[in-house]
Amino acid sequence: MRNFKFNSLSAIIRSKKARRGMTIVICVFASLVLLITTAGAAGTAAKAVNVIMDGIKYPLTKGHPYSENGTTMIPFRMISGKLGTQANWNAANKTLTLQQKENKIVLTVGSSFAKVNGQPVALGAMVVQKDGMTMIPLTVVSDLLSAEVEVDEFSQSVHIHTPGKDLGELDYFGRKIRTTNLPKNYKDYPYILEDIPNEMYEMRHTINYYAGDAKTGAQMFITKVTSEDMAKIIKRMKIGYDLRLNVDYKTIDPASYAKEVFNLENQSVSIRKNEIKEYAEWVKKNKIQIEGAIDPEPSVLYYPGTGDYRIRSKFRFKINNFIEYKDILLDEYFIAHFRRSGELKKGVWYEGYADISVSTNYYNGTPGETKNLDSLSSLFENATLHEMK
Repeated sequence: MRNFKFNSLSAIIRSKKARRGMTIVICVFASLVLLITTAGAAGTAAKAVNVIMDGIKYPLTKGHPYSENGTTMIPFRMISGKLGTQANWNAANKTLTLQQKENKIVLTVGSSFAKVNGQPVALGAMVVQKDGMTMIPLTVVSDLLSAEVEVDEFSQSVHIHTPGKDLGELDYFGRKIRTTNLPKNYKDYPYILEDIPNEMYEMRHTINYYAGDAKTGAQMFITKVTSEDMAKIIKRMKIGYDLRLNVDYKTIDPASYAKEVFNLENQSVSIRKNEIKEYAEWVKKNKIQIEGAIDPEPSVLYYPGTGDYRIRSKFRFKINNFIEYKDILLDEYFIAHFRRSGELKKGVWYEGYADISVSTNYYNGTPGETKNLDSLSSLFENATLHEMK
């Protein structure tokens, strides 16, 4: 297994040794389906996607990139003022005009065609407005604006790169490292990323200080885990929470839902599968509808000395419907949060950070192959939670 290491941009994009299974893909969107779990038993079609623009990942927040029906959509603001373009928005007719050198590109909300120097060009999906943001198909970036677009199956991310731009030092997952304005506890981590605020780094850890083998993330990357391990663990975490946070009473099938969710958890307690099925049956009875996602950060992990790893994750969810305010989320700490902080509101987006637990029922084995979501992993245990206005 390889230890954690830094790479130059050229190594990340071109070296087969730098990333396994990575291919530069221009407009081959079938591959993007690999980045998203369908979670068919749970319901919703659109799923959050990691998109990294010149080493900066767009945060999991309002207007985040998503995939729907095999097409990745990104917020225009992500590329606004970049790639050598000038933009003009006409609110009256909902058109976005981009000028890049001699090319004039006109995009219209509700249309799946662009006009390039007056000629229609198919985009493969419609330009839409979502959460107050103009969302454009990734084809606009790769086909019309001539950016380098890479689908990285290893880290389950899409990279957009301005041709010829030097990004400086990147981490193994293609993100920019910063060396200034560091968090107070920066020594706890193997590196500090430019696109993560200090707020996330400086949250307290749930460490059992009586456990002599508790370790920081910096220590774990040296002795315990590799980048390949973290990529595999995080992929399973995201799929697991796609299932937990996207439920719809109209489409959920309790038996298949329980099987899918349980397969992505530590399976040391077989009765857990029955508990998940009972929750799914309650979803149908209580007419629960939820949508959301998590974005685990591979470098922000630690070992609390209690057998599991904790991986700090950005999360976002919205409860769209229920009848009775009871057991709305598949989360063991939901009731405790309700008693402590009051009811969560319908139709409101909540965001925050949580230390999500991953564990295993295997005595030996590499973390990347054996660590799964713990059945007690929670968005409400060691977490921050904010109502988004």
